[in-house]
Amino acid sequence: MWSPSRAAKERIAKRGVRKRAGIDYWPTLGVAILMLIIVMLVEGSTPHHGVYADLALTKEAVRQPKAVREDAMRVTVTRDGSVYFRNAKIDPSDLPHLIRQAVKEGAERKVYLIVDSRGKYRDAKVVYDLIAEGGVREICLIAEKIVLH
Repeated sequence: MWSPSRAAKERIAKRGVRKRAGIDYWPTLGVAILMLIIVMLVEGSTPHHGVYADLALTKEAVRQPKAVREDAMRVTVTRDGSVYFRNAKIDPSDLPHLIRQAVKEGAERKVYLIVDSRGKYRDAKVVYDLIAEGGVREICLIAEKIVLH
């Protein structure tokens, strides 16, 4: 015999949960996003070669592949006047000693000077003189090449 409650029960039974086999991708997506955030934070806090400086722009820049070597003597002067030797912040007065020591350890007798384009000339001049005092006369100023199309 037909009754409204019985018909309702049959409709509910037809709408019942169907079991499906599948893989839940949400945990994988969560881990991928977490890894992306970690990589972005780590890369953001350690720019290329450990120190960041906006390079001067020029049409005449020449590639310096030896500047990216681990034992290359890179001296960076940032916008605020801080001086870095390789990847470590140093007191500018220590620079001649560090250069002499690096040359004794077998580094190329060439210093790659990276100066922030917004920095002050006097900061760069002091560092330039300290590099010469360290016994290295070959100083390469690193700049970014303007690409004209």
